[in-house]
Amino acid sequence: MPFFKENSPTAIRDFKAHLKEEALRSVRENLSDLNSQFLALQEASTGETKSSAGDKYETGRETIRQSRALLEKQLQTIRQWESKIQQIPLEPVSDIREGAVVLLDLGWIWVAVSFGKLVIQTNEIQGVSVASPLVLALKGRKKGDVVTFKGRKIEILDIL
Repeated sequence: MPFFKENSPTAIRDFKAHLKEEALRSVRENLSDLNSQFLALQEASTGETKSSAGDKYETGRETIRQSRALLEKQLQTIRQWESKIQQIPLEPVSDIREGAVVLLDLGWIWVAVSFGKLVIQTNEIQGVSVASPLVLALKGRKKGDVVTFKGRKIEILDIL
């Protein structure tokens, strides 16, 4: 299940650079979508006029305020992800740490941020935070190690 035939340091760095670019593209698409939602919410807010049914108006305004707060929080999180992804190292590693691309018997993970899944060369790679319980259980482990996580044995098949 390798991504490429050659596991040289250069090939691994190139692959990780491509993975990083795809992750940033995905995160930026999410940012763009959230910004569009935010603008639509602002338009809804300015279009909201006070009617004779004052309670309905106030309820609508409160709903818009809550939606705006949720969008602002999501925007902040995604901006943090973007910044964090830009800082992820590309160097090959032999143990599980930030920047490692890991093949587990569960599938591929990238120790970066929890942005979701990417498909690279027909392989799904799950972005996983350094602070996630799975990564904390695997941290510092090497290829061939087996770890018990939530009652299940997980084998580390490869680390890039």
